[in-house]
Amino acid sequence: MSKFLSLDWFKSKVENSVEQVISKRLDKLIDEIEDDENNSSTKVNMCKKPYKNLTLVNDVLTIMLNDGSILCKPTATAEDFEKVRMATSEEELIIIVSDPSVLAERKEIQKEAIKISAINKGMQYLSQLKDFTLDDDCLYLKGTSRTIPQLLVERFFEVVGAIDNELYFEDSLQEAVDADEEFQSLKRFFMWCCLNPRAEVANELYRFLDENSFRITKQGFFVALRNVVTLNPGETELVKFISNAYQKIKAVWKKSPSDYVIVQTGSFYNLEKKGKSNKNVIGSLDKLYTDLPNMKENRFTDDWTKTFDIRIGKVVEMPMDKCNWSTQDCAAAGLHFTSDEIHYVGCGDTSILVLINPMKVVGIGQHKGRCYEYLPIMTVPREEATQILHDVSFDTLELDEDYANEQLAQLVEKVKQGFTAETKKHQFNLPQISSKEINTLVSSLSEMKKKIKNRVNKI
Repeated sequence: MSKFLSLDWFKSKVENSVEQVISKRLDKLIDEIEDDENNSSTKVNMCKKPYKNLTLVNDVLTIMLNDGSILCKPTATAEDFEKVRMATSEEELIIIVSDPSVLAERKEIQKEAIKISAINKGMQYLSQLKDFTLDDDCLYLKGTSRTIPQLLVERFFEVVGAIDNELYFEDSLQEAVDADEEFQSLKRFFMWCCLNPRAEVANELYRFLDENSFRITKQGFFVALRNVVTLNPGETELVKFISNAYQKIKAVWKKSPSDYVIVQTGSFYNLEKKGKSNKNVIGSLDKLYTDLPNMKENRFTDDWTKTFDIRIGKVVEMPMDKCNWSTQDCAAAGLHFTSDEIHYVGCGDTSILVLINPMKVVGIGQHKGRCYEYLPIMTVPREEATQILHDVSFDTLELDEDYANEQLAQLVEKVKQGFTAETKKHQFNLPQISSKEINTLVSSLSEMKKKIKNRVNKI
């Protein structure tokens, strides 16, 4: 395979460097709250001792606080007595007398309380947007009854906060949010999650993706890895070249594959801008990619059953009622996926990148998950299998327009089928989503059809 197909090669050809990821606004807010509370406490107690009485008898240090409560420290020293005498806050007194393990636990409780306070303020801030509803300290997407998980709330807060910081005074935050691709991708992701009949998936999937460094696409899907077995070894060179070039041009260069052609020189393939005169051109990159499912060299299968027909560019699925709709056992029936090639060592000879709709996830484990449908979009060199999903230069937002159009077709029917298949195998143990909510979500997602167009940036 031509050397230039590596991710590093594509990155080296990008004219504009990738912007640095915006620092997490939520952590900053928590630090500010903590600093404010500490500073406030110091100011209040500058002119007043934090205790009424202080005694050291033998080696027992006894402190009576201003509210009448007592703190004691056995085996105390004169140094401890002097530290208490000079203390300016109850916090200092507690540090002096507390067992280190107890103190560490108390700090964790305080840290969590500060975080919860920050999240509550963040939810109030987000509820000002038309997209959210705040009810009883829970944040919802408007028109749904499934609460947004805390970790996803935090991410929404980070994204909206960063947008807000960049706005001029006269700009509208709502308009900016409506135009922001990351915000919309998160919103669509959770909409798809709400349409998953297994409520636990909607509640836990974002945490699973975040902990395992999965990446979410513009239309709310996520990108994952799995290994497959090659059925025609030695004949997949062109398939790999086409799929790698097509997706990396979109994800790294952010350009249109239709502007490029593939040329062949001997046994090697190369990439050229369309329009050059070259008699060795074998075809336009976009048309070659579209035709991949028809190429006889593009044939793979699974390592376990050897029965699945897996082709780059063609949806792979299994009957929903044959899947184990559960979040408990990852080694169960379903189409497996992971974010890290290491979790599939020995399960095939080729790694592929796949797009997955959250609505079609049936279970998640610690590092791997299961779904009943995925779309293979490219082969991945083994040495890049893990790197490619962790590299911010590979922008997964750019990968999913065509798949989104397919998923939107007959969406209502697909949702009904999913709920039917789930109820055949399991009882609901979290509240079901209503028909009205389903219609609201389907209507909102269907608006993507109007927005999916040529998104290529001319770099």
